[in-house]
Amino acid sequence: MKKTLIRAISFCLTLCLLTGLLAPLAGAVEYEGIEPITVNATAALLVDLDTDQVLLEQSADETRYPASITKIMTALLTLEAVGRGELNLDTVVTVPAEALTDITEDSSTANLVAGEEITVKNLLYCLLLPSANEAANTLAITVAGDVPTFVEQMNQRAAELGMENTHFANPHGLHNPDHYTTAKDIYKMSKEAMSHPSFREIVSTGQYTVPATNKSEARVLYNTNGLLARYKYYGYEYSGTIGIKTGSTPEAGYCLVTAAKKKGHTLVSVVLGCQNPTDANGKVQRLQFTESRRLLDWGFDNFSSATLLNADTYLEEVPVKYSSQASHVVLKPAQSVTTLIPGAYDEEKLDLRLTLNSATAKAPISKGDVLGSVAVIYGGEQYATVDMVAVSDIALSPFLAFIDSVNAVLGNFFVRLVLALALIFFAVGVVRRLRDQQAQTRKEARLQRQEEKKQEAIARQQREEAAYAQKMQEQERRRQEKDLQRQEEQERRRHEQELRRQEQEQRRQEHQRQREEEAHRREQEHALRRQEKERQRQEQARRREQERQQREQERRRQEQERQRQEQERRRQEQERRRREAEYRRQEQEYRRQQERQRREAEYRRQEQERQRREQERRWQEQQHQLWERERRRQEQERRRREQAYREDYRNSAPSSKGRDHRPNNRR
Repeated sequence: MKKTLIRAISFCLTLCLLTGLLAPLAGAVEYEGIEPITVNATAALLVDLDTDQVLLEQSADETRYPASITKIMTALLTLEAVGRGELNLDTVVTVPAEALTDITEDSSTANLVAGEEITVKNLLYCLLLPSANEAANTLAITVAGDVPTFVEQMNQRAAELGMENTHFANPHGLHNPDHYTTAKDIYKMSKEAMSHPSFREIVSTGQYTVPATNKSEARVLYNTNGLLARYKYYGYEYSGTIGIKTGSTPEAGYCLVTAAKKKGHTLVSVVLGCQNPTDANGKVQRLQFTESRRLLDWGFDNFSSATLLNADTYLEEVPVKYSSQASHVVLKPAQSVTTLIPGAYDEEKLDLRLTLNSATAKAPISKGDVLGSVAVIYGGEQYATVDMVAVSDIALSPFLAFIDSVNAVLGNFFVRLVLALALIFFAVGVVRRLRDQQAQTRKEARLQRQEEKKQEAIARQQREEAAYAQKMQEQERRRQEKDLQRQEEQERRRHEQELRRQEQEQRRQEHQRQREEEAHRREQEHALRRQEKERQRQEQARRREQERQQREQERRRQEQERQRQEQERRRQEQERRRREAEYRRQEQEYRRQQERQRREAEYRRQEQERQRREQERRWQEQQHQLWERERRRQEQERRRREQAYREDYRNSAPSSKGRDHRPNNRR
């Protein structure tokens, strides 16, 4: 009893775990007022092709097997080689034998054979409509010389398109554990392919006839996309579908990437890993088509196109410096913003957030110069950021620019300090020059007075000379003191200037040291972040590897279960076919009996009708015989009467004496 309970609990836990792993994740994007949708697929994506706006994503960044969707990249590289002039769509290619080496018996094919001569254009139709694997290998060898080199080009082109989670191992998509991608990467590849008119024309074709070749009669190709044409799968058509590709393998499930155009915009849906169950009536439900239709209907029904920002709208006026032509410049968006919004457009939900490069613009300004940006936000979600540009040219005024430059120079503290010191030195020089001139003037006056009074007072001259010498010594002493004070003042000022310069140098060195420390700290933080990102990346890679191994184990188990279910389904299908054959046999037997009874009843009815007509004919013959006998009787009666009349006439002729004695011969 205890062992049975433990086994039951283990079975329940395992069932819950498998249910959680197999259950599809809900879409990451939610919109107010719109009922969310969950796609019955392992991964799904819905994007507006014109604006790259993601409307719904469901496990869109998780790696999946793409199956024949791989052929989109094969066609893209082929058309790019045509664009470079390396090939031509009318170039005749001979199918090589190595193109058929890795093609399995149950894979999709266009029945191309080795040595068959066919054009590149017809190979692309074989590649994209019936999804021919041998056509993929043939195009790979034609473009790159061999398949491995072409696969390297596929991975290189994927890296150029930003398909970071994609790796190709072959050009056709047959299963390989190292051949994987994501729904978002498939969209990037599909968008690039849809930019080629030849690709759009091919994937939008429902039926195409390949002319006869040297190895085959003319063959008719049918598109496997049930949303586009009913030739392969009936009852899944979707109005507005313009492409693009299906794919399926037991490991990848049923996959489909579809582009549809309605209401003025184009949506691209990607569904991966769908399963196609059988309903109670034995009909296969192809979820890759029905789920894509649900997803596209959800996008077209719940989103509408709206112009959130018009390129002709004036957004802001910015003051302008250095110009006498205008005091302000008007800014407008560099481009319009038209996108899909949930529901109907509501102007109250629109928010335009302006960011200016500078509060004041400087002339000269040319029309189209970027002076800021505007963030377009609707319903709390930012849809775009657009540059704001000038709407007109504004010329520079050299005079105003010079005045502003002078004001800017004079506003500098160091310039003011230098000018103040220059003025001080100039004033000191002027004072010294005036003082020297005054001293020279006084000296000349004294010499003149001394010359004039030399004769008058020699004694007094000596006294005056002594006094004058003493006075001159005093003046010299004072002058020397003043020169000393002046030198001390200049030395003090130079010392103060040197101190200020040293203090500025110290501040500059301190600022430089702080910047270096900040840069060193940032460098250390960046290094730590890089180490942390590298560690996280390694951890994610390890987890992805573990998850991949788990998924591989689960896939193998599912594959075994699928094979078992497939065997059971085949057995049931054989039993159903046997019952249907028996039913059809009984139905045919019943119909034969009904037909035999109907023919017998018809024969009896015809026989009765024949007998009735025979009786009618006999009655008519009898009536004719009666009429004929009556006619003969009347004729005999007439003849008899005529005979009697003649006899009467002969008998009565001699005694008539000329009178008419003809008897009354009325009947």
